[in-house]
Amino acid sequence: MPTPSVLSRRQMLKLSGGALVGTSLLGCGPDNSDRLTVIAPLGDLKNRAIERLCQEYTESHPNSRVEFMPVPWDQAHSKLLTMIAGGKPPDLMFLTGQWVAELRAMGAIENLERWHGDWEYRDMFTPIAMQRAESSAAIEGDAVYGLPFEVTVRAMFYQKQWLDELGLEPAVTRADWRIALEKMTDTQRERYGYALRGARGGFWSWWAIVEEYSGTNQWFDTDNRCIINSPEHVAGLSYWNDLYQDGLTPRDSLNWGYTELVQGFWSGSCGCIEQDNEVVATCVEHGMDETSLVTAIMPAGPKARVASADIWMLSMASGSRKKDAAWELYSWLLSPGPLGDYSRDTGVIPSFKSGLSDPILEQGFYKPFVDMVSDTNNLANWYPSYLPEMGEFIEVMVTEEQQKMLLKQQSPQDTLDRLADFLNTAHRKYVDKNGPDVPRPPKQA
Repeated sequence: MPTPSVLSRRQMLKLSGGALVGTSLLGCGPDNSDRLTVIAPLGDLKNRAIERLCQEYTESHPNSRVEFMPVPWDQAHSKLLTMIAGGKPPDLMFLTGQWVAELRAMGAIENLERWHGDWEYRDMFTPIAMQRAESSAAIEGDAVYGLPFEVTVRAMFYQKQWLDELGLEPAVTRADWRIALEKMTDTQRERYGYALRGARGGFWSWWAIVEEYSGTNQWFDTDNRCIINSPEHVAGLSYWNDLYQDGLTPRDSLNWGYTELVQGFWSGSCGCIEQDNEVVATCVEHGMDETSLVTAIMPAGPKARVASADIWMLSMASGSRKKDAAWELYSWLLSPGPLGDYSRDTGVIPSFKSGLSDPILEQGFYKPFVDMVSDTNNLANWYPSYLPEMGEFIEVMVTEEQQKMLLKQQSPQDTLDRLADFLNTAHRKYVDKNGPDVPRPPKQA
C-alpha cells in the first residue's frame, strides 16, 4: 500500500477525505431504528435554521428523533462520499446542484417518485427552481432525485463608508468595478478593494466573469467539444487573476474559502465581495446596517450581465433504512410552512411560488438579488451538471488549477486548457453512453 505522502491532494479528496473525516460522523450513521439523520453543509446561519426545523419536527412527532449533522462547506463533499462508501449514509442530505449527477451515478440517491406523485405540494415550486433542479439531473421525467430547497443568486456587497469616503457608487460595468477596487485599495491602511476566494469555491466567482466576457453560458459546441478555453473565456479569467496579481486583494486570500471570504468583508479588511443573498443576514449579525452596507446588482462584462444563480436540493439516501419515515420528514421540511420559516430566517430566495410575495424581498438589501434573478435580459449561468464528473471537477480539479494560476505556475490559458481537457474526456464518456443529444442551457427569454 502507498504511504499517505505518496497520495496527491486530489487522490485524498477522491478517496473521500481519509482521516480528515473523523470517526464522529461515521459513528453516527442511521443505525438506531428510531433515529433519522440529516446532513447539511449550508453554513452556520442556515445550518442553525435547519437545526431548529429538525427540533420542531421532533417535538411535533414524538415517535421520531432527528439527528442534525452540520458539516463545514469546505469538507462536505469528501465527508459525504466517505459516509456513503462506508455504508452509513445520512437519511436526508442537502446537496448543491453539481453533486447530484455524481451521487446518482453511484446509486446513492433514492428516486422519490413513489411518494412525490401523490404529494400535495408537488406543484408549488417556482419555474426557476424547477429549471435548476432539472438541469442539475435531480428531476428527469417522472423520476425525482431531489427537490429545490432554496434558490441562490449573487449580487455585490460594498462597504458603504468606503464608497462615501471615495465618492464612489456601486459599479455598473466590470471596467468601472476595476477602477473602484483600485481606489479602495490602500495597503498602508491594510485595506483592499476585493475579497478574493482563492481556495475551494473560487470557481463561483470567476466563472460568472468568464461568461460575462464570452457572452455565452454554453460549455460545449454543437460538435460536443468543450469551448471554455476560447480567447474570450481566457480574457475573463485573466481579469479575475489580475485582481490578485495586482494586489487588489490580500495576499493570503489565495487560501480563502467561504468563511474567510465573508469575514474579510464584514471585518472591514475588504471593500466588496460578490456573494449569495444569505450573506446579508451574516453581515447584519456582525453589526452591519444601512450605514455600513450596500448591496447592488452585479457589474456587466463586455458581452453580458450574468445572473449567477444556483440551487440547493434536499435528497434521500438510497441507503436509508427508514425510507417511509425519511419521506415524512422530507415532505414536512419542504412544505410551505417550514420552508417559509427557513427562507425568512436566512434571507434566501424561496423556492416556492407563494414565498416570492414576501414584502422583505421587494426592498432594502434583498432587492438587488431579486432583480438579478428576475431580469430576463441577464444571461443565466448554467452548468453541465448531468456529467457525473462535475463534482470532482468543481470540488477538486478547479481549486488545484486556479491556485497554480494564482501562484504564477501556469497562465489563465493553461488553466482553462487543462480544465477543458478534463471536461472533453468526461463529455465523450457521456456521449458514448447516451448519444450526442446532450442537455443544453435553456434559451434566454
